Amino acid sequence: MAQRAAADAPMLVQLRGVNKHVGMVQVLNDIDLDLARGEIVAVLGPAGSGKSTLCRAINGAERIDSGRITVDGQPLPRRGRELARVRAGIGGVFEPFNLVACRTVLENVTAGRLAWWKAAAPGARRRADALLERVGAAEHAAKYPWELSEEQQQRVATARALARDPKLMLFDGPNPALSAELARSLADDGLGLLLATDRPALARSAADRVVFMDGGRILEQSPPSEFFTVPRTVRARDFLARAHDS
Repeated sequence: MAQRAAADAPMLVQLRGVNKHVGMVQVLNDIDLDLARGEIVAVLGPAGSGKSTLCRAINGAERIDSGRITVDGQPLPRRGRELARVRAGIGGVFEPFNLVACRTVLENVTAGRLAWWKAAAPGARRRADALLERVGAAEHAAKYPWELSEEQQQRVATARALARDPKLMLFDGPNPALSAELARSLADDGLGLLLATDRPALARSAADRVVFMDGGRILEQSPPSEFFTVPRTVRARDFLARAHDS
């Protein structure tokens, strides 16, 4: 797959020397990472490798101990209104999905747009309808979250995140609802995508670059054609040998 982001493209996200401890455990260890607009980066690694913490650090849900994170050229604020403003441009699909049980699927997606952008209600409804169609959940618009499967809830959570018109999308977890086709179409729209996943097949088919983490460190990163053919580290080879390629 050709690289989407030119080498000199302005970076949407940059991490430099990022460290994070949880108790005595260092869950992020001197992380350096770039993500450009229109680029899909897949972060692979075993459970406990730091993938989820990396996502939460980028959207400000986890405060880092040291290092620097910039989003769209601006340092990520630590708290308050400035952090909320930056987070408005970051969409995320995390477990649990936190859909509002007493609202229909359509109301969940529409409410997200109204709350974040104060959009006019008719426009929010049209946007929600289009997004549900895009993620393959249009037929569930009148249902409630408890009537949906986990994969269907993921699709709705994705539509709700996209309703904010983010610059960056973070996907954390298995994400069976995310197809390579959808990921590519979002990148073609200019979004940056970070996929923290245990699905090698998704990383192989969708990503421009694969980042392999273990023990809170980035051990290697390369295009999928290289990573899945000639992984450079023993840990990456072991992970691929044991991973369920689905």
